[in-house]
Amino acid sequence: MALVVAVVAWSVLQPRWPDVAGTAKEEIVSVDSSTRAAFLEAADRFLETDPDRVGNYVLASDRPDLSPRVFCHEEFVEVRRKNRQLLLGIVAACQELARSGPLLVGGSGYRTVLLLTVESVDGRLTVRQVEEPLDGDLNIPSVREMFSPRGAPRALELVATGSGMHDVVEEEAREVFGLPSDTDVTYITELESASSPVRSLGLIHTNFRPADRFIQVTGTTLMEIIP
Repeated sequence: MALVVAVVAWSVLQPRWPDVAGTAKEEIVSVDSSTRAAFLEAADRFLETDPDRVGNYVLASDRPDLSPRVFCHEEFVEVRRKNRQLLLGIVAACQELARSGPLLVGGSGYRTVLLLTVESVDGRLTVRQVEEPLDGDLNIPSVREMFSPRGAPRALELVATGSGMHDVVEEEAREVFGLPSDTDVTYITELESASSPVRSLGLIHTNFRPADRFIQVTGTTLMEIIP
């Protein structure tokens, strides 16, 4: 299992791959701030509740008694038009979190590039399909195919350097759960015996040191350990 620091990965990206421009040819759609917010709200709503994405998360599977929730934060990259549909390119950071007494408990999480097919249904933007990058070469070949010439470099930079997105996610969770703003995340593996095996549920698991954080980037082995 490959462990890489995301910031380092981005720092070597340009020398190793001098051309990271996207190759998607669809028309770029210019959107104002309110429309952009509506797109991100639709993405957030989908990523936090879609049962196919959250059903196998660690807390949902192992500790349903904690009533965990998935919290996400998205950064906008671009919108393109494809026939009657719109393609929304984003970088999403999602984390499964729960409250256990005074603790904010963390389970599965990821930060990744996504391309969402979006339609307007009765005046409401609805996600119809999600495309994720494929493994290999830090996802760059597939991200280039998913995004426009300008969109791909922005998406790759955001996914590599956007650790602050997870801070936003955790802040939202503390507010929702009514916890103090300085409450640290206690990961589920810290609550379990060190000798107890971690069961594989289709996500990559690892044990945490208290000061470390593990992020799975969906569709790849790219992860980061943040001191």
